[in-house]
Amino acid sequence: MHLLWLKALHLVGAVLWMGASIAVALVAAAASGNERAPVAALARRVALRIATPGLVLAFVGGLTMLALSWDAYARAGWMHGKLLLVVIAAGLHGAVSGKLRKLSKGDDVGGLQGLAYAYLVLLALIVVAVVVGPTLLPARAG
Repeated sequence: MHLLWLKALHLVGAVLWMGASIAVALVAAAASGNERAPVAALARRVALRIATPGLVLAFVGGLTMLALSWDAYARAGWMHGKLLLVVIAAGLHGAVSGKLRKLSKGDDVGGLQGLAYAYLVLLALIVVAVVVGPTLLPARAG
């Protein structure tokens, strides 16, 4: 039963993290002219209050499930792929945060829209890895 609660925690965190990260990157990228810095500052606050705590929840729930079910997940090829994609997504989180910080100070930065689309692609790949992966890359016998 505790694994179901951990999975719920993990999924709520992932939805908050990815959803907020994609939204703030797209909103900040769409702003122009004099509104860029204040919009980026607002987007940064949203990222800090929603996306970052979501990332923490997703990691805490996911890593706890991984630790509790290590024997099964250690041999599951799909899990290795998912973890790689999640590490890349965490790197994107840092990149978006850095760009929002610079943009909110008035610096001219680009690439936020591209990072948002990269998040979308990663999110789709992670979902495919979790849903389809276990049938394509099942756990090897120990």
